[in-house]
Amino acid sequence: MFKDYDKYLSTTLKVYLFVLIVIFIMKIVGVDYFGISQEVSIIMFLDKAMDIYIVRTLVNFVLIMVYQYIMVSIITNKKVIKQTLISIPFTFLFNAYVKMPLLNSGYTIIIEILYLLILCLLIVKKPTKEFFKRFFSIVFMNLLFQIVSNITRNDGYIAYVTSRSINLILNLDYLMMMLITYEIYKTKGENELCLKYLVEVGLSLLKKIHLKQLLKKLHQNYLNFKKQSKETKLTIIIYFILSLIWNLFTIFIVLLIATLNHTFIECIFILTSFWLSKRVFGKAFHLSSMLHCFIISNLTYYFLNRITTPLGISILVPIMLGVGLSYVTSKLVKKTYKPLYRGMPEDLFEETILKVVDKDSIKYKICYESYILNKSDLSISFKYNYSLDNINKIKTRINNKIKKLN
Repeated sequence: MFKDYDKYLSTTLKVYLFVLIVIFIMKIVGVDYFGISQEVSIIMFLDKAMDIYIVRTLVNFVLIMVYQYIMVSIITNKKVIKQTLISIPFTFLFNAYVKMPLLNSGYTIIIEILYLLILCLLIVKKPTKEFFKRFFSIVFMNLLFQIVSNITRNDGYIAYVTSRSINLILNLDYLMMMLITYEIYKTKGENELCLKYLVEVGLSLLKKIHLKQLLKKLHQNYLNFKKQSKETKLTIIIYFILSLIWNLFTIFIVLLIATLNHTFIECIFILTSFWLSKRVFGKAFHLSSMLHCFIISNLTYYFLNRITTPLGISILVPIMLGVGLSYVTSKLVKKTYKPLYRGMPEDLFEETILKVVDKDSIKYKICYESYILNKSDLSISFKYNYSLDNINKIKTRINNKIKKLN
């Protein structure tokens, strides 16, 4: 059921960055409800635990090695587990005798970037212009994300975080974001850098919402409504009003239960993430009875509100739960797949064809150029050195496989 987890991870990252930008704007204009709460019991526990030198040193060094592994893997486009293990003593000495003495000098970031560059160069050996472009682009994006995260969640804006527990909490969401980015990159492969996801995240999310299609559909529904008789119009209006009241009542109960459990803001994040990602995975599951749907919805959100972390600890966790709810409910729907056709939406094409072929296969590329790019079979045959008969056979076989899914 979770075989297309890369879609879940990429959607989670997109929604998280979208929400983070909204929070960032709210913080800039003076609305601040999303900072790290010093009164959360786990932060008090972390304060005591991080006072122990061995614990503090071990936790910080493990985080450094995880960041180093992820960054070097993405930049060099290689699996660097062995190289990371070899670099452990050198990284330890670097942090103890180079970074720490210069911690308050203002050169720490530059020194860390240079050390990362040296590690990458030792692995690549023959750096190219593309390598340096990728290196500085990814480093810049990570620095930018950390600055936005610091401003969004910390009272001190870009000031250095002196509290060990707050520093650890700030790193929690960043670590999870890095792991998600790494998983997306590993899944997509070398031809689709994860940097593309970070740069184009806003446009991609808006594309998923399909705003133009929504407006077009609303206009078409309005034209159809005008053609109806007075009795039908009255019935539609009454049904719309009752449905709206019922949905608002359901949301009110969900938020009321969340308020009683002291997770109101967390529930808002879960609901928002669910709605933003609802169309990404396809149609969500609905029960036949409104009463059953009401009960299951409230029980589901109650459960999610109980297991989510407080917003003072992590913004990403409630977002992951909201996107996860959208993903799981979409999997409960029995889907019928129609054959591929020219002009079909790209997301529908992806969802359909990836059930029968791999994305990196020649069959996928041929179908993509035919059904999405609308290229002629003749031009495709020239490009891939296939005969017209073979092109048609490939498309026919794939459509036959899709029909067998139903």
